[in-house]
Amino acid sequence: MAIPPAPAGYTRFLMKSKFGAGRDFRVLDPQTETELFLVDGKIGTRPKADIQDAQGTVQYRVRGNLLGIPKRMNVLDADDTEIAHLHAQPFKFLKDKIDVTLASGEEWLLEGNLIEKNYAVNDSGGRHVVQITQKWVQIRDQYIIDVADGVEPAVAFALVWAVDRWVERD
Repeated sequence: MAIPPAPAGYTRFLMKSKFGAGRDFRVLDPQTETELFLVDGKIGTRPKADIQDAQGTVQYRVRGNLLGIPKRMNVLDADDTEIAHLHAQPFKFLKDKIDVTLASGEEWLLEGNLIEKNYAVNDSGGRHVVQITQKWVQIRDQYIIDVADGVEPAVAFALVWAVDRWVERD
């Protein structure tokens, strides 16, 4: 089944899990399946991953602590400067919500159904900046990620990996 094109003003990516430990994902062009990024999950007591470009250069890192309440994760650039901070809103029953605070001070809200892996990231004005869906049941996880123009795609992949780890560990 062909993947439909991205909405106007968005770039579409396909994020497929790799078989193995650490929750690694390949980020592909949905038309050609050319690998554009690798999300390299690490094994350990704390969740962590590196987001690498096609040449293997680390662009961003995700570091977390899932044992705290509420859960928290940080997205860092290659120089370990914090780019975004994620923290779950406690006790939300109707919709899952995760607050994302960018280094610039801008607030984003990740909202949707995390178990069904269908959610969106909205900026402070309510505009979708990232839309994440998993429409087909498969042996390995596969996400369709639509990233709004002007949003760094690798940051979107870091957010998706962080949420995936939260759901898998719960």
